[in-house]
Amino acid sequence: MIPFRDSVKRQVPENVMRQVFERLKTPYKYGAVLKLPQDLTDSASVFFHDGRWCLYYISISKNCDTSGYTTHIAVSSDLLHWREQGDLFQRDDSGRWDSKQIAGYAALTDLDLFGTNRILPFDGHYYVTYLAGNSNGYEPDPLYMGLARGTDPANGQSFRRFEQPILSPLDADARPDETRTLYKSFLFEDAARTTGHRFVIAYNAKSQDCTERIFLAVSDDLVHFERYGSGPVLDDITGHPGEQICGDPFIRKLGNLYIMVYFRYRYGGKAYDTFACSYDLVHWTRWQGPPLIQSEEPFEDLHAHKPWLVYANNTVYHFYTAVNHTNERFIALATSKPLR
Repeated sequence: MIPFRDSVKRQVPENVMRQVFERLKTPYKYGAVLKLPQDLTDSASVFFHDGRWCLYYISISKNCDTSGYTTHIAVSSDLLHWREQGDLFQRDDSGRWDSKQIAGYAALTDLDLFGTNRILPFDGHYYVTYLAGNSNGYEPDPLYMGLARGTDPANGQSFRRFEQPILSPLDADARPDETRTLYKSFLFEDAARTTGHRFVIAYNAKSQDCTERIFLAVSDDLVHFERYGSGPVLDDITGHPGEQICGDPFIRKLGNLYIMVYFRYRYGGKAYDTFACSYDLVHWTRWQGPPLIQSEEPFEDLHAHKPWLVYANNTVYHFYTAVNHTNERFIALATSKPLR
């Protein structure tokens, strides 16, 4: 484990937080943009590559007991209409640690909030992090963090998964609140070396009491990873009775300001997307105003959460997972301007 670098705790001013909210808010909702009749779909990650938009998403059969996560690719010319492109990762019967659960997320996308949205190569390869496990079911403990690399991010056949997890809840240096399962990971290159390292992973992990917080890990070579800091960097659980999850971090940068969009969930409530801001990736100022996305429409009457944001055509596109009481879970879209 690498200790947090010494830095002065710096609160992000309220007027800056308000400005970020005004830039990120997406009041125009379009409902489902990617939905499968027999499966639950989840966790969009969107990027621009080779003249078109690509979207990684995960799915699991509605009969979760005999299923597990797989990862797929869809493509689009306008970010609204998507068509299937193929599989990125499929389950198998190999018995490996990642054979039954393999939920992938695009890595090393352009960190600039108003940048290119491109997925960026390192050492001649493109990278994907993934949630992994070798048991059937809906997110059965324990789950690990895997890494794969390939030569074409739109072609799943080009990817090869690493032989071992890059992080595990069973690691000797696992922090107390991440010893049950590791969930979604967001891997980015930080040119500022704010942590002292080139690459950073933000991820949410589950403790033995089934609450989830957001942690960091770092690397300089995308082979060896170490936990960064002795505890979480974002903890909306401790001191907040009833809160269960802060998770699915998505990070962009605006000047010297890091923006983390993530979701919160309270027992018995409805999950929603919000954000926090930081100058050092360790001390985060939480937005205290209205959610960026929340349950408002009948198609999302249970949850509206799990963010991925794209800025294109002078418009913010907020992809999220919508869940309703008819056992539907799918990728939905909201924008900052009307598209039709």
